[in-house]
Amino acid sequence: MKKIIYVIGMCIGLTFLGCESNAEEIKELESRDLATLFAEIESLASSETCTDSSNWTFTGYGSKACGGVVGYIAYPKSIDTNYFQELLRRYATAQLAYNEKWGIISDCSLPDVPLRVECQNGEPNLIY
Repeated sequence: MKKIIYVIGMCIGLTFLGCESNAEEIKELESRDLATLFAEIESLASSETCTDSSNWTFTGYGSKACGGVVGYIAYPKSIDTNYFQELLRRYATAQLAYNEKWGIISDCSLPDVPLRVECQNGEPNLIY
C-alpha cells in the first residue's frame, strides 16, 4: 500500500514539475513573440534617415505592469502611421496580457515625456 501511495505521489509530483517546465517554455515563447513584435515596431520607426526633425514625431509604447507606457519611440511622419499605431496597440495589449498572466512586476515610475525629436547624424533622438 505504501508503495502504491509513493508511486502515485511521484506521478503527481512529476506532473506538476512537467507543468512548471511547460509553463516556463510558454513564458519564454510569449516573451520572444513580444520581442519580435517590438523589433517590427523599431524597424518601421527607423526605416528612414532622419534629416529634418519636423518630419518626425514620437509616441509612447508598451504597457508597464503598474500601468502607463514603458517608454517613447520616435518615428517618421511619412510611414503608414495607421499601421504603426496598430502595431503599437497590439504590442501594448500583448505586453499587458503577458504581465498579468505571468505576475510581472515593475517599478511604478512614469518615464519622462520627450519635448521633441532632433535629427543627429541621420538618427532621431528624443530630447527631454
